[in-house]
Amino acid sequence: MGEGAPAPASLTDPIPPFARPLVDRITAAKVYVGWDLTSGEWLRLDAMLRRSGADMLAEHAVTLAARQRVSSARYFLRAWTSLPPAPTAGTVPAAPAAGPGADVIPLDPTAPRKGRAAQSADYLAAALARMEAQP
Repeated sequence: MGEGAPAPASLTDPIPPFARPLVDRITAAKVYVGWDLTSGEWLRLDAMLRRSGADMLAEHAVTLAARQRVSSARYFLRAWTSLPPAPTAGTVPAAPAAGPGADVIPLDPTAPRKGRAAQSADYLAAALARMEAQP
């Protein structure tokens, strides 16, 4: 190679082209890890990308990195192994419960309360009423 000639891609970028979109997504999320994987690990990653897709792998990696300091992409390989396959194109996601608080069961204040929590609340309310009634 002459002076000023660009180095081959394999020398300047150790990340295979199939993995570049995944690496870019993770790095763009400010998760900086080493990608010094063996050729066998790159093959495993290629299979995981084909099965689950770069979006799922990247999202999972960012979630993991938010919980624990990660310095190598090897950590993600173990975690990605258990991810499911990507959904078939056109699959409609399950609808979340409607509106905020939809997972809360409202209690009727006029209905008789039952259970230990209700008894405890009644006891506390009575104790507070006695405290307020004292001069």
